[in-house]
Amino acid sequence: MKIVLVQPKSFHTWEALNVGYLAAYLKAHGYGDVDFYSGFFDSDEEIIKGCRRADLIGFSCTSPQFKHGLALARKVKTSDNYVVFGGFHPSALPADVIENPCIDAVVVGEGEEAFLDIVAGNREKVVRRPMIEDLDSIPFPDRRVMKQERNLRRCYEIHGRRIAAIFSTRGCPFSCTFCASHAVWTRRQRQRSPENVLEEFQQVVRDCKADFITFADDEVGIKREAIMKFSELKIRKGEKTPWGCNVVASTLTQEMLKVMRAANCEELWMGVESGSPRIMKDTKKPITVDRVKQAFLMARDLGFIRRAYVVLGMPEEGYEDIRLTENLIDEIQPEVVGFTIIAPYPGTAHYNPTVHRDVDWSRVDEYQNELTSTRFLSNEELRREQTRLVEKYCRILTFRQKGEELQEASTGTGEERLPGRSGL
Repeated sequence: MKIVLVQPKSFHTWEALNVGYLAAYLKAHGYGDVDFYSGFFDSDEEIIKGCRRADLIGFSCTSPQFKHGLALARKVKTSDNYVVFGGFHPSALPADVIENPCIDAVVVGEGEEAFLDIVAGNREKVVRRPMIEDLDSIPFPDRRVMKQERNLRRCYEIHGRRIAAIFSTRGCPFSCTFCASHAVWTRRQRQRSPENVLEEFQQVVRDCKADFITFADDEVGIKREAIMKFSELKIRKGEKTPWGCNVVASTLTQEMLKVMRAANCEELWMGVESGSPRIMKDTKKPITVDRVKQAFLMARDLGFIRRAYVVLGMPEEGYEDIRLTENLIDEIQPEVVGFTIIAPYPGTAHYNPTVHRDVDWSRVDEYQNELTSTRFLSNEELRREQTRLVEKYCRILTFRQKGEELQEASTGTGEERLPGRSGL
């Protein structure tokens, strides 16, 4: 059986770890003829040509990717092939997606077992299978199929580093209103063993010649013992490659950060979200302004590069709330800061099917969109505030290293982002 996996285009690209996992899982079960195409790197003509002899074509889509994926599916669908859609958008809106006649089936949630079931002959329209409890049993992503080298070269062009990503967990127990991760992974976090994570970490460094590893998890350190054991094991094995990860301010302790830093974790990426306690509470993120301050102070004292994410556009946000956020950023002085505007993607608490059903999501990015407004601020006013803040923090000295003055801030393009924050 010939299988082709497709990642439609979006505003930016990231390595297709989901595709790598699917390819490895299929191969482990006897289906070895798997190809992959990316809308970011491959033209529509190349993708369509690559699908011509496929028996089964799988599209993995976020909401911004869905329009392109659907357009491709209409062009490659024949009576002789089977077209499957999965990922965040189809998982959030399976009934809407399966209405399209060029789509034969939708995978909801985690993909390995469901997609394997389809390849083996299951012809249900909507396929969901139980989560795999033992994540160590899943083969490492097939980085040859997912054409990892293209992403490595692009990261080097942008960041000066060959950056690769791994997952150490799946799922997040929190209920942040702006996040759609639970549509695929649910709100229960499953952990790989530290030994299994380090094995893949070392494999990627060796085989891909990666010189920085990002953890693509929603959040690392929710179960402190796991990341601490990984860090201790990394130190013991003499693995010195630097890494970075998303963390939640309220989960951090001095002991945890010390061992992570000793294991050469260089960067921490934290959702600051808002400096307004009222707005922070509305996000349902389990942090407070005081915990954010404490976390950034601890991380600074230990020498981490601290990346702060700020979200604008919560329904009750006004100018005064944004000023409080600005004051908080001035106080914690992150080395890198990005300002996003809430994108009401399907799967988030901000999605309203009555209002958003016909939105062209290919035009909506969390760094720039013309949809979101608040009770007190129009979309134009929000975007103006975002621009003002980006320009301010591009001018402010935010990072000192080896006596050199460097400046970093979100440009609003999304190109400077590392994996793990999109929430798509």
